[in-house]
Amino acid sequence: DTAWAMSEEKVEIARAFMTAYNAGDVEGLIGLLDPDATMTTISQRGGLPSKRWTPDQIRAYFEQLDETWLDVRAEIEDYRVHADHVVALGRLCGTGRSSGVELDAPIATVFLVKNSQLVRVDSYGDWSEGLKAAGLSE
Repeated sequence: DTAWAMSEEKVEIARAFMTAYNAGDVEGLIGLLDPDATMTTISQRGGLPSKRWTPDQIRAYFEQLDETWLDVRAEIEDYRVHADHVVALGRLCGTGRSSGVELDAPIATVFLVKNSQLVRVDSYGDWSEGLKAAGLSE
């Protein structure tokens, strides 16, 4: 079934993004993004618009993560597909490098996939917000 295969491909692209994110594989992550892709991180969400991230900005973001966290990772529990969107639902976990504070918070990352590339990646600190952004409900 073609529709199922296309949905599965979109999930695999989203899964590859999360795998690269967790591994700190910046170049692998960049390779999944359309050159004009926009992204919004949870820390940006406070009223800031999505923006196009250059490869150098993505590298700087990961350097900042490494400076702040001992081990930050997204533990994804479920992937949901709606049209061209894939929503990864899980928890963002880690340990603060200098504070030792444990992070364990919900995360919903919404991927917009076109022509086998990610053209938009938006992360939310609430599953329902992420699902709503993708046109889904819990």
